[in-house]
Amino acid sequence: MSDFSEAPVIRCFLLKVASRCNINCDYCYMYNHLDQSWKSQPKLMSEATLLAAAARIQEYVQQQQLDHIVVVYHGGEPLLLGTDRLVAHAALLKELLPTVQVDFSLQTNGVLLREADVLAFQKHGIQVSLSLDGPAAAHDRHRLDHKGRSSFAVTEQALHLLERYPDVFSGVIAVVDVANDPAELLEYFASHAIPQLDFLLPDANYLTLPPGRDTDPDSYSRWLTTCFDVWFDQYPHLKLRTFDTILASLMGIPSETDGLGLGDISLLIVETDGSYHDLDVLKITGQGTGLAGQSVYSAPLQMAAASEPVRAHRQRLRKEGLSAQCQRCAVVDVCGGGAVAHRYSAEGYANPSIYCTELKQLITHADARATEQLRAELDQHQPKLPGLAPALIDQFEQVPGASSAFLAVMAAFEAQQVNSLARALIIAAQEPAAREFVASIQALPPERLQRLAIQPSLVAWADVLQKSAAGITVHSINGEPIAPSPQYARQAASLAEQDMSWPRIQREDAWLRLPFGDKILFENAVTVTAGETVMADALTLIARWKAPFLEEMQLISPEVQFIRDPSADPGKTVSFSDNSVPGALYVQLTYGTGFVEACDLADSLIHEHRHQKLYLLQRVCDIVHADFPLVVSPWREELRPPTGLFHALFVFVELLDFWSFLKNDSASNWQQRAYRECERIGGQLQTGFTAVADCNLTEAGRQLLGLLHRRYQLLLA
Repeated sequence: MSDFSEAPVIRCFLLKVASRCNINCDYCYMYNHLDQSWKSQPKLMSEATLLAAAARIQEYVQQQQLDHIVVVYHGGEPLLLGTDRLVAHAALLKELLPTVQVDFSLQTNGVLLREADVLAFQKHGIQVSLSLDGPAAAHDRHRLDHKGRSSFAVTEQALHLLERYPDVFSGVIAVVDVANDPAELLEYFASHAIPQLDFLLPDANYLTLPPGRDTDPDSYSRWLTTCFDVWFDQYPHLKLRTFDTILASLMGIPSETDGLGLGDISLLIVETDGSYHDLDVLKITGQGTGLAGQSVYSAPLQMAAASEPVRAHRQRLRKEGLSAQCQRCAVVDVCGGGAVAHRYSAEGYANPSIYCTELKQLITHADARATEQLRAELDQHQPKLPGLAPALIDQFEQVPGASSAFLAVMAAFEAQQVNSLARALIIAAQEPAAREFVASIQALPPERLQRLAIQPSLVAWADVLQKSAAGITVHSINGEPIAPSPQYARQAASLAEQDMSWPRIQREDAWLRLPFGDKILFENAVTVTAGETVMADALTLIARWKAPFLEEMQLISPEVQFIRDPSADPGKTVSFSDNSVPGALYVQLTYGTGFVEACDLADSLIHEHRHQKLYLLQRVCDIVHADFPLVVSPWREELRPPTGLFHALFVFVELLDFWSFLKNDSASNWQQRAYRECERIGGQLQTGFTAVADCNLTEAGRQLLGLLHRRYQLLLA
């Protein structure tokens, strides 16, 4: 069981500034479900409560030393409080927390929203999300005013208004009704400039069942999978949070929504009377959400965060807090058991989500569609080696250096990238300033063009340029869009004339660094020059261990970039590589106030080159049939896709070989260290081989796995 001896860190504060609403949505969890405690709440948050809430937030943020928080104004309908009071409160919080980044947002039905409000929100940095279920017929099925009249016209007017202020508009939330045609809904939303769309299932549980499912048990599954297909095939440019989250989770990226995925509590609610509450959608259970009677007047936020209801809620967000059925389920790491409120029954929360069947079918369907598309793209754009005979796999893995198998795989990669660069140059030539340089590249002799096409920066640039032309935005790891930059053709043409001797260290090229945003720091020239001796010693060490390995590196890993990751554990060295920049190795040179040891730098170079070698093989040969379900990895705390685990095995078998050499090398100073590394890596590999055994590998993947396992056994002998 998880240890909850320490309270969670709260970074989002949701203020219920109004406990009444000016329309009457029949599915609303606040006003039309079991919990009716809103009737005893003040209609609006008083000035005294607003001030007390701000003081408690300031107190908590300073106590926890937070540098970034989110404040959400919610209701009921928060605009009932009045725009002047909302922006005044936001200004007060910014004044109380001058060194903290405070993001403000507001959820509204839009009925009261006017341009003056939007301008005020723009000035004070308050983003607005709109509740809108679709075109008129869909919206007015449920979202009527208290006299039963339509609210669509005024809500759509708010939508048009927000579209004119994209820095204020944060997105649209819509509640699913299976009577609405998914194609019509998506056509409507895609016709508007909506930054993000979120589809929510109607709030339901075992006491209050999903509407209409009793008469048509498959209605929600059918609607969700149909909607996914329409979106996936026709509107992939529409950022649809529900589906994006599922696809990201299938790739091992943690969920950002409380409706899917495992996690922890990071939000607390302050009601209009100042009382602290847990997630308000839990009101549909009829059990209440109050936190031990505490409020902004009687207790600090830290006490609410440490309360028993919060501890119990946190447990339900852990895998061990789910029902036994959920813990055994193949998709649990994607759905996370579903929303907590949707698991409730008369016996408590130890149940699958009331939408369990629907979620499982949607996740399985999404995985199949994504895998199908990936294979189609690979078949269309990536040359395949005929047959990929077992001898080719054997030689590729067991004969280091420029074996005939290795050169055949390289030739297929080069052919693919020459075609990719040709398409990118046609796109770049549409920019007048780039045409001269495009022409000079196109005129290169075939051999030189082939060599240029596989340079890591050119591969990354060509890919982004083509995707941008197709309407697909590529983002860096911190979520920033990467501009296609046709003007890079000038530097590409220059690169074609440069000496391409190996290794190229710390070359100044934006396309070697853009995919990683500002999360990664790159060492300056002075530091790199000072560390040349360590690099030379590391390469000498690799040559002593296995000289043909350097030959491989020269062929497919031409770029070395020295990096630092400020967010990483300072006690560990960091390295990485990425298939978006194939052939670039990102490794740590400094450690503390000095440099890493030569053995650690050699370890990092070997590690990242092995990733690149397997990426290369994957461009011409699939190693898994499906990258799902996620599996346990001894190298990561979170579950990993099968390809991620396979990559780790491919890397660490080679590292076990390297450290075994050092263990027996009397000329080195690292024998004791090497003994420890061999013991650690050997144990991790045993766990990894056990975990991958049940994965859905291709024939080539099985063969390669067998080779890796035999190498592992020989190294342990």
